[in-house]
Amino acid sequence: MKVRIGNVEHDLRVEAAFSVPRLGFMDNFFCVMQSLMPLGIRPTKYTGAFWEQCLDRVLLDIVDRTDWILTCDYDSAFEADTIQRLMTAALISGYDAVAPLQTKRDDGVPMFTPEGHEGTIGMVQLPNTWFEAVIQPVATAHFGCTLIRSEALKKTKAPWFLGTPRPDGHWGDAPEGEKTRIDPDIHFWKAFRAAGNKLGIAPQVAIGHAELKLTWPGRDLKPVYQSPSDYWNKGGKRPADAWGSIEHGEASCATT
Repeated sequence: MKVRIGNVEHDLRVEAAFSVPRLGFMDNFFCVMQSLMPLGIRPTKYTGAFWEQCLDRVLLDIVDRTDWILTCDYDSAFEADTIQRLMTAALISGYDAVAPLQTKRDDGVPMFTPEGHEGTIGMVQLPNTWFEAVIQPVATAHFGCTLIRSEALKKTKAPWFLGTPRPDGHWGDAPEGEKTRIDPDIHFWKAFRAAGNKLGIAPQVAIGHAELKLTWPGRDLKPVYQSPSDYWNKGGKRPADAWGSIEHGEASCATT
């Protein structure tokens, strides 16, 4: 991959790492092809039931032949320009890993923890100026479309991915105020930073996150959207505004 910073052109060995299930999203598949091919980035995937084990195997396989590794989720959407901008931010800043902005499915919460806010419960307020910088230090990020310096990965103590349940040995969210679980991706970023590596978010670069939605006809036949999580959390019930919802009783005639 060639990147030009000012008048200097950098020719870097970059490969993409994927942990994927047997079936995936075609939108992501073609997005990846259209983004990686123009940059000459080779994708490598490992398929299995445990995403962290699959990603560990891919990273270990390619770390010695690369300068940078691009980790990609199978439900992310991005362009070639996204990767170029992330690489530019990494090179001019000296950071060891750079991720774009991405929001979590269902609730739309940004998927990063600002530096100094580890363990904070609830939303963190950031000024608008925070998002104007080329890069900002963070404590955790994601693997949706993230560049990791290969030498920094080698410095990171293994195991790279390790899940730890909450104190009672279970994996659900802990009651408010109590210690909760540590997921494998959060463990990775903690170990990555503990090795002296710098992790950052490029606030001016964003990627999409594929999200399945259930579309119901509303009482006026306008669409009512519901996430699958909301559907099952309600015991398999449609939204109150959907046509035929018992909250609204008998459906009235609609005009089209």
